[in-house]
Amino acid sequence: MLLKYLNQLEQAVKAACDHPDTDTVNRCADCVATLDAYLDAQMEPVQRRGRELMDGMIPSELHSRVCQRMH
Repeated sequence: MLLKYLNQLEQAVKAACDHPDTDTVNRCADCVATLDAYLDAQMEPVQRRGRELMDGMIPSELHSRVCQRMH
């Protein structure tokens, strides 16, 4: 499941970078929320590594927009 969610996030990030409109950024935020919820249910080492990977996948210029959509 982790790989599935990471792949979905990777695709959503690419789409949001290519076309940073509201819908694609919202899709990216949804993928982040799904992955984050999945990681919450995992053991600490998986949580830590999963969040490291997730943070590394989101470019800084997109990160603030995605986080803003999540809150």
